[in-house]
Amino acid sequence: MQPGLPGAPVEESRFETLVHDLAGHRTEDGVLSVYLDVDPATAQREGYEAALMDLWKPLFARALDDWTRGRLEYEVAQATDVVRGWTQPPGRSVAMFFSGPAAVRTVLPLQFPIHSIARFEPRPVLSPLVAALDEYRRYCAVVFDKEHARIITVFLGGVEEEVMLHSEVLGRTAAGGWGQANYARHREFHLHEHARRTVEHLWAMDRSRPMHSLIISGPDEPVEVLLRMMPPGLASKVADHAHIEMFAVTPDIVKLVSSIDAAAREREDGELVAELVTEAKKGGRAALGWHDTLQAVGEGRVHKLVLPEHVTRPGVQCPEGHFLATCELKFCPICGERLWETD
Repeated sequence: MQPGLPGAPVEESRFETLVHDLAGHRTEDGVLSVYLDVDPATAQREGYEAALMDLWKPLFARALDDWTRGRLEYEVAQATDVVRGWTQPPGRSVAMFFSGPAAVRTVLPLQFPIHSIARFEPRPVLSPLVAALDEYRRYCAVVFDKEHARIITVFLGGVEEEVMLHSEVLGRTAAGGWGQANYARHREFHLHEHARRTVEHLWAMDRSRPMHSLIISGPDEPVEVLLRMMPPGLASKVADHAHIEMFAVTPDIVKLVSSIDAAAREREDGELVAELVTEAKKGGRAALGWHDTLQAVGEGRVHKLVLPEHVTRPGVQCPEGHFLATCELKFCPICGERLWETD
C-alpha cells in the first residue's frame, strides 16, 4: 500500500527516507504522533485498544483552546479508526502520524518493540524512530562458496533483502595432464569472476544502504579470494566469521546475526561506560547521576547520552524543551511554561 493513502500501512518505503520526509513537516495546527506496542504474540484487540485509549488521556488533560482541542479530537478519531480497522496488528509495534492540514497520514509497522506514547505537537515526534536507526544497525551476512553467494541484509529486527548469486565455475574433471591443468586455470578464473561479481553487488548495496558490519561464512579457499578482492572500505566492515550453511533457513540466519550484534554491543557498551566513569572521576567532560546529567542536557552540553535499560525516574520537562529535572518544580525556570510530569 502506498504511503499517500489515508491510514495505509507503509510496507515498502525505505525507513530512513520516511524518517527524513516526516522531519520536514511542521504545522502550528499540530501533528499527532503515536507509538503503540502491539506484540502480536501476546496482545489481544481489547488490550491494545485499551492501551490506545490510555494514551489519549494525558493529551486531553492539558489546557487547550477550543481550536486546538478540536484539532486534537479530529486526529485522535482518525488514529482510533485505523487501529479499530485492523483484523490483526500489522507489526511488533506501530508508529502513526496524522495531520489533516499537513496532509500527513502515515502508519508504519515496526518489527521491534517500542514504548507506547502519544504527542500532539507542531512537528512529528521522531525520536523513537531515530533511536531505532541507531539501535538496529544494518548487518549483512554473506555465505560464499565456489558456486553460490547468498547475501542477506538484516535491519530493524528483520530481513531487508536476500539475494542468491550463482557462479559459472566448472565442475571437476577426471582427466589428467594438460586437460587437468586447463580445468584448474578455468576454475580459478571463474572463482575470481564469481568473487568479483559478489564484491560489486556488496559494494552497490553498501552505497545505497550503508551497512554497519559484514559477517562472512564459507570454505577457506573461496572466502580468502572474496576477502582479497574487497576494496578497503568494504573490507573494514568485516566484523566476524561464522559458520552458516548455504541453504540454512533465513530465520536461523537472522537469529545468528542478532546474537553476534548483541555480543558486539555488549563489548562496546562496556568500553564506553568504563571510559565515561574514568573521564568523570578525572573531572573531565563527563557527568554521572540524574541531577548532573539532566543539567548538562538542559544546557545543551551533551554529545552522547548513556542510559541503563529499563531504569526510569519520575520527573518534569518543559514543553518547549528548555528544562529537564527529577525535582517537583511547577514552572520552567527558563521560559516560565508549566512543566509536564513524566514517568
